[in-house]
Amino acid sequence: MGRHKQHKPRRPRSESDRPTTEWFGTAFHSTEGMQHLDVRQSGNGILITSSPAEIDGAPALWALRLRNDDDGQALNEWGAALAAGQSHVRVVSEDPGHMTVLAFMPNHPEEGVGTLARVRTSGGPDGDVVFERSAERPMGLWAEAGEGLLRIVPVLDPDAPPADELEDCHPCPGCYRPVYESSSSHTLIGAGPMPVIGLCRLCAEGTTLRSLRQADVPLAPQQRAVLETVAAALV
Repeated sequence: MGRHKQHKPRRPRSESDRPTTEWFGTAFHSTEGMQHLDVRQSGNGILITSSPAEIDGAPALWALRLRNDDDGQALNEWGAALAAGQSHVRVVSEDPGHMTVLAFMPNHPEEGVGTLARVRTSGGPDGDVVFERSAERPMGLWAEAGEGLLRIVPVLDPDAPPADELEDCHPCPGCYRPVYESSSSHTLIGAGPMPVIGLCRLCAEGTTLRSLRQADVPLAPQQRAVLETVAAALV
């Protein structure tokens, strides 16, 4: 089953007195490698991106948008629950015969690990339960994400329009962390025959490779090639 060896929460570097509108962190798993969480402002609400996650049982990136329809009350409840490691459930939709909820389940499926999931139930208390989307992360990383969310909520503009479309993002070629248009990304020129484009800041600085070597976790050959190319260019 493997285990989480450590997690590395990251707060973005502040630019003058600009309020923080994003947070991200990474957990290192002994068999599954890097597991990322990204929390950021999206319109007047919050976007939580888990990479990788599971969607209908298959590995995928899950971008979860939390809307702000009540002056931040529900967002603060989510942030407080994640930060405190407490169970939290919100109904997403309800129809005759079935209901869909968004749930945070601490210490599930094992001690020290929490699961955020979109769950569909049908047929009453003894009916089917289907995890449509889910992400497992160490409880400590969820707590950091909750604290990051709570820092973002006060700077949201409740009168701003909701983000009807998700912001474009691409995976960093070094770590597969989702890099959004509003994130800082880097192009490394002269590292090889072709420039390395779209690196997140930590990969561009060589921090990711150093952390991976300390954690001794698996890494896909393509990722390792990118990170070692970056390391060679930084020498």
